[in-house]
Amino acid sequence: MANKINFITGETYTLAELFSEERQVIIPDLQRDYCWGNDNNNKTSGQGDLVSDFVKSLLEQFAAKDKESLNLGLLYGYEIPANHIQLCDGQQRITTLFLLLGMINKRTGALRQHLISDFEYKHDDKEPYLKYAIRESSLYFLSDLVCNFFISNTDTVDKIKTADWYFRDYDLDPSIQSMIKALGIIEKLLSETRDLNVQDFSEWLLHKLTFMYVDMENRKNGEETFVVINTTGEPLSATENLKPLVINSIINKDICDVDSKWEEIETWFWQHRAGNNDTADAGFNEFLKWVTMLHSGEKDLQTILKDGNYAFPIDNLSFEEIYSYWHAVVFLFEKWEHRDYLKLELLSPSTNKGITQIECFKLLPIIEFCKKYAVNDINDRNLYRLYMFLHNLCKIENVTKNVNDIVWDAINIARNCIDILELADNDSGISTILLSKEERLKLNILKSNIENRNNIEELFWNAQNYNIECHKIWSGEILPLIEWASDNDEFDIHIFKEYLAIFDETFKGQCDANIDDVRRALLTRNLKQYPRIFSGYTVYSFGWEWRDWKILINDNKQEFKLFFDDLKKGVTCEQMIHNYPQENDWAEFVHDKRLMAYCKKKNLQWHNKSWYLMEREKWSAAHANVNAYKYYLYLKCRGNVNEGWETKFWASDDTCVYYDQIHCENRPYMSIDIIWNVGKDNLQIEIDLFMKPTHEIEVVELTKQNLQSLADNFGYRWNDTSKRYVKYLDIIKNEKELYIIIDNECEQILKRNVLYDD
Repeated sequence: MANKINFITGETYTLAELFSEERQVIIPDLQRDYCWGNDNNNKTSGQGDLVSDFVKSLLEQFAAKDKESLNLGLLYGYEIPANHIQLCDGQQRITTLFLLLGMINKRTGALRQHLISDFEYKHDDKEPYLKYAIRESSLYFLSDLVCNFFISNTDTVDKIKTADWYFRDYDLDPSIQSMIKALGIIEKLLSETRDLNVQDFSEWLLHKLTFMYVDMENRKNGEETFVVINTTGEPLSATENLKPLVINSIINKDICDVDSKWEEIETWFWQHRAGNNDTADAGFNEFLKWVTMLHSGEKDLQTILKDGNYAFPIDNLSFEEIYSYWHAVVFLFEKWEHRDYLKLELLSPSTNKGITQIECFKLLPIIEFCKKYAVNDINDRNLYRLYMFLHNLCKIENVTKNVNDIVWDAINIARNCIDILELADNDSGISTILLSKEERLKLNILKSNIENRNNIEELFWNAQNYNIECHKIWSGEILPLIEWASDNDEFDIHIFKEYLAIFDETFKGQCDANIDDVRRALLTRNLKQYPRIFSGYTVYSFGWEWRDWKILINDNKQEFKLFFDDLKKGVTCEQMIHNYPQENDWAEFVHDKRLMAYCKKKNLQWHNKSWYLMEREKWSAAHANVNAYKYYLYLKCRGNVNEGWETKFWASDDTCVYYDQIHCENRPYMSIDIIWNVGKDNLQIEIDLFMKPTHEIEVVELTKQNLQSLADNFGYRWNDTSKRYVKYLDIIKNEKELYIIIDNECEQILKRNVLYDD
């Protein structure tokens, strides 16, 4: 390519000539980050920044009497497109000088034309003379810095991070953070230098500092020069300037067209960019991370999965392998029949939102499979089998908790098994977390029914992955269903279908909300520990969370089998409920649906030798003594037979049924509390008589004044603790007779429908 630039190799040029007209100086993506502002750049001690010494040397040279020109060495670059100078070397010096000019402009206001052209500043996109193409955040920051900080702004450097134009993403860009540190150093040096004529200093910088320019003509020459220059100095990180290092690595020296194929991959990721990603970097870097993990050993893989950091193996991973992995990714995300399972955002992740451990567990093995095996009709089915094997395992809690330890095994399965069924014969070294008792059983069933394999597989996958407008109980594990459908180790697909159908019908819909009839029927089936305290709870439950049901079924496989057998025969839940003896345990919950309905999340608690219904999970929410609530329901069904009184229920501490006298405004009124489970042995009912004021009146005096005669007549005694008149009734087992006793006791009080004056 012919050289278009006005600069000539071997000639010297000034900063004023570099930063002028419509030219732009670009730090291309082959470059590393700006780092001179960091405090670990000193090559001898490892401590200290390079900006201080550089700017101090400039100030000292300017202070010299002769103020002669100062040549700062070679500047390597090439021009693509016209008027765009791509720097191959000199980035750190040029960036530091640009920042120095910006800080001087804050003092003099005279250098704006050397920071940004008139056209860009007034009419176009406000792109300054120096552009960072390493990443888009650096690009935007420099534009913001020039237009919002260097020009017409008196803020100090410490105000940059709190400015309206400063975005949170800038915190994650190492070039930006080093620039801010450099600005702070420059600000301090300029303010501390005595007798500095800033205007003269700026003129000296623009017209007396010179560079010798070397034109590299094109990007390829520029990259080769960059590698030669930089590998003789400080080491580069693999993620900063990977392309030239990969292209020029020994392992790739005999591979043709690496440059064009790299561009092909980069273009593909650019085409699949999404969200706030304007470049291919996020997706391409994420892909290289996948390749690194697939190339790594077990321990290195676990380390990358744990902290997300990785070092690309430049010398050990050939570009041919990278290219093969990319073809596998293209197939999976563009051509695979089941690509809808994959998340497209993985190809262009947002900042700090790369692939998760569980996504690695599903995606990396199928990438490895596609790379190793030619994808044809047979292998496509095997690829789908592998994916569904991993996809369904991801629903299992034990797998998700230990996923970091089993990604390696999953990748090895992809490498060593063209058909997942091979694990039935050779499972050596595979973790039991991956290859559990259930997975082994399913593989053996498929092996024994090879003619009907596809149908059985689909059944298993549908059962494990059943989540469309229905339950998620199985969550990847269907061992009970398989065992119910097996007799003497012989699996019957028709019986499996029957159990699956009756199960799905029984738990149809959201089972955490609308299957109280099933819950009540299960109380009749002699299940072990039902209701029970499930993992993570401190209260008993009739089953609410999906995992609760899974635990309950696995602990009662035989009982649930018999339950479903009866349902298959036509016995309904309503019939089970109706036929359950009234004297049996939990009969009150079986026969009175209102009790379970009170428990919004199906919880209850054992307290003071009685069950308490809980509206929510916590005791602090509404709760009800089950016996008190049953009496309240009895009264509500009976209707309001006591004129002048309202029947109510108190659903908090000391839950009780109570009567309130219907009262006129601003008059005190009488109340009666009926409290279950009191006394030494919690076998008594307490009835309290007391007054309720409608405004601030001493309750105790009011109660004594108005109720003493009534209490004496019916055998109530004053209680100094509760400040009420109290009477106790013994609880008897015959519920109907007990209700009559309570009714008779209360009605002789309720007949006294008298409002009391203040």
